[in-house]
Amino acid sequence: MKRIAILSCIATLLGGAVAFAEGGALVPPITDAATLKECGACHMAFPPQFLPARSWEKLMGGLANHFGENASLPEATRAAIAAYLTAHAADAPTTKHGRRFMRGIATAATPLRVTQTPFWQDGHSEISPGRFASPAVKTAANCTACHRDAAQGAFGEDE
Repeated sequence: MKRIAILSCIATLLGGAVAFAEGGALVPPITDAATLKECGACHMAFPPQFLPARSWEKLMGGLANHFGENASLPEATRAAIAAYLTAHAADAPTTKHGRRFMRGIATAATPLRVTQTPFWQDGHSEISPGRFASPAVKTAANCTACHRDAAQGAFGEDE
């Protein structure tokens, strides 16, 4: 816990995402209230840096069938969240260290799940698939089951 606090301070001083020694990531936490409220109502609001803008555009354009659920929002709310996500996406010009999250994603590819990205897959390659199916985790997309500080943008290995 102490190490995460120190890394948080370093990241603040450096002004952006910093890699943890274990290969995790430290990204700015989501600051948009609508994104936190609407996305967080069903799952953790994923950091926009984890996907390219084209992925967020497709996800936000298909909320009527969002992984089998109707997650439709009023148009103004949907548009505001989409704008926030794309402005902070991995390939957005102002996203620091975004290339790290884009590495390995083909130009023509539009991953719709963070767990489909090479960054995520490389970082979780040593974890058995059974661990994600355990009752405590349930799914690979449940970041907070293993990364206690994920909501604050800290995705290092918990000790």
